[in-house]
Amino acid sequence: MLRTGHCKPGSWGSFWAILALVGLVTHAAQRADVGGEAAGTSINHSQMLLHRLQELLRQGNASDVVLRVQATGTDEVRVFHGHRLLLGLHSELFRELLSNQSEVVLQEPRDCAAVFDKFVRYLYCGELTVLLPQAIPLHRLAIKYGVASLQRGVADYMRAHLAGGAGPAVGWYHYAVSTGDEALRESCLQFLAWNLSAVAGSTEWGAVSPELLAQLLQRSDLVLQDELELFHALEASGGDAAGVSFQKTVLVGARQQGRLLVRHTYSFHQSSEEVGDFLAHADLQRRNSEYLVENALHLHLIVKPVYHTLIRTPK
Repeated sequence: MLRTGHCKPGSWGSFWAILALVGLVTHAAQRADVGGEAAGTSINHSQMLLHRLQELLRQGNASDVVLRVQATGTDEVRVFHGHRLLLGLHSELFRELLSNQSEVVLQEPRDCAAVFDKFVRYLYCGELTVLLPQAIPLHRLAIKYGVASLQRGVADYMRAHLAGGAGPAVGWYHYAVSTGDEALRESCLQFLAWNLSAVAGSTEWGAVSPELLAQLLQRSDLVLQDELELFHALEASGGDAAGVSFQKTVLVGARQQGRLLVRHTYSFHQSSEEVGDFLAHADLQRRNSEYLVENALHLHLIVKPVYHTLIRTPK
């Protein structure tokens, strides 16, 4: 529970600041030699010091700065009583903001404002609990305030939880592109390629952008049941992409004199319903049909994006 009253800095502020700094130093050097003996004894008070830092944050004792976090587009303001020393240890931006003022107003998107308490807790205690919907706002805060360790930690969490129940891979890919996180982008892209069958049948497939589709189609490691599954996935997504359609060409192979040749070519701009007689003349019922190679129909799918202007020019 955060205190809403503001405490002015005083002698207690210096005391708590020194105590906190000693705690951080002690946590980094947990081993001590006792009595000068060669065999040292481990003295570990890190949990006690961590508990004191948690209490320092929770109660706001001897706070010397106030952070007012306002969610963008709302009147909601969350107030955090903090300590200039601890906030500045992790963040150069906080050091600059609090160098000559004791109270600052921070404008944050709603999702970031909702997890700001977790973010501040990390600055004090070096730990937090992350849920899937909180990953992006925490990562944004880490980038904005220059907390590199938290940024790496959340990115590692995201890469390890791409297969989460909420199906975050598509959304996290687009976020990684917007922030320039190449490692996260490539991890999302690889996951989508290797799990394309599952992703194409999920609700997140509707959020796939034309750019992401183009990236997937360039890869050689797509995992699908067959090429027709990719064909139907493109039908499901292509119609929603403004300014782009996908021209699909299906090459039907046939066996002639022991060789595999292209017998028919079918082109579709949007839907297979455009050609009602698709494969109608292929005698697929006979086991010795020339359309069946090793008892299977051989198809090859070629997909070409066609871009259209969204602005009509007067004639």
